[in-house]
Amino acid sequence: MQNTETRDDAVSRSRDVSTRGAMIFAFWLAVGLIAAAGAMYVLLRVMQKKGDAAQAPLAPAVAASLQRTPPEPRLEAIPLVPRQKMRAEEDAILTSYAWVDKPGGFVRIPVDRAMELLVERGLPPARPMAAQVPMPMPGAAAPPAAPEPKR
Repeated sequence: MQNTETRDDAVSRSRDVSTRGAMIFAFWLAVGLIAAAGAMYVLLRVMQKKGDAAQAPLAPAVAASLQRTPPEPRLEAIPLVPRQKMRAEEDAILTSYAWVDKPGGFVRIPVDRAMELLVERGLPPARPMAAQVPMPMPGAAAPPAAPEPKR
C-alpha cells in the first residue's frame, strides 16, 4: 500500500494547536487569578475592619467594674499561698516514708520507689473472680427449672 499523504498535510496536522490561542488563554488565566486574589484581599480587609468595629472598647463603667476588687473583709488576702501550702503538704506525703498502720505492718513509701519495686517484682497474682450468674433478658421466657432430685 502506498502512502498518499502529502508533505503539506503532515505540516498542517502538526500545527493543530494554535500557539497564539494558547498564549491568549494563559494571559487571561493569569489576569483572572490576579483579580481573584485582589478581590479576596479586599474582602478580608473589609471583614477585619468590621470585626474590629464590633469589638468596641468597653464603657468606662463596665471597665471599672471588671477591675474592682471585692469589698472588705477579703477572706484570702493572697489567694495563692494556701494552694502552695497544700501542694507542699501533698508533695511531702508522696515523697516520704511513714507508718500507716504500725501494728498491722503497713507503711507508706514514695511513689517513685513504689514504681521501681513494681517493675522489679511485677504485679501480685490476681485473685480468681466469683462466677457471675447471667441476668435474664427483659421479656424473655424464664429458663426451665432444674428437676428436683427423687428421694
